[in-house]
Amino acid sequence: MIDYGNQSEKKVSSRPCTNDSDSERQMIHIYDKKGFTKLFSHDGDSFKGLDISNALLSEANMIQMDLRGANLSYADLSNADLRMANLSGANLSHANLEGADLSGAITDGCDMTDAILTAATTAADENGDIAISIDAIGKHNR
Repeated sequence: MIDYGNQSEKKVSSRPCTNDSDSERQMIHIYDKKGFTKLFSHDGDSFKGLDISNALLSEANMIQMDLRGANLSYADLSNADLRMANLSGANLSHANLEGADLSGAITDGCDMTDAILTAATTAADENGDIAISIDAIGKHNR
């Protein structure tokens, strides 16, 4: 079961967790940057390859998270902290990444078609245009 906080629930597994053999099943969570509000939960041990489309993850703390192959299409990742996250092969099409920090994130093969990419900083030139440097996005040592 995936828990979107106040959002509608989206079932991944109909198997409830009990105190017998299921007690060893892991539940992983995504919290906000302050660490107090649970934004998303998954009854597994990884977000790798998971369908998290349309999720409300604004202000999420996703530092160094393994999101390889995950479907984050149409997700609200505004102001999310995705520093050093592994987004290889992830689907971020139509995702809102306004103000998200992707410093050091691995984005090889990541689909960002029609994603909203706006700089986290507000430094603008005399015309009010904001320069976005994508040099830091997706860079890693090979």
